[in-house]
Amino acid sequence: MIKEINFDELKDIYLQLSKIMPKKPINESDLLVDYKAQQCASFYRQLELLGNAKEFLVKASLDDDKVAIQAALVYIRVYSMNLSSFFDAFKEDADSLLRSSDWPDIPEHYQIPAHYNCPIK
Repeated sequence: MIKEINFDELKDIYLQLSKIMPKKPINESDLLVDYKAQQCASFYRQLELLGNAKEFLVKASLDDDKVAIQAALVYIRVYSMNLSSFFDAFKEDADSLLRSSDWPDIPEHYQIPAHYNCPIK
């Protein structure tokens, strides 16, 4: 089972780090995530739209309606690109935080301390 991600919490942490970690604070307008929007709502809306487009494609395929199939594929493309952009913004802002701060070197064989209870390997 996939654990739910709270994108708004992630957004808030990024915003906090952008003000305290960099050598000079990062201007919020230079970041890609929309820090004023509810990210969870945005993500779930785009996921819902993608699911609706998939259902449209299924029905159009069953009817062998080439125009409707083409339209459904366009919708799937658009909503998939929106989701891709959603994740790309988080990636780019992480890159900005990493580039704009002085960080200690991560040791070659670094292990996440057990007390973080983090399943990342």
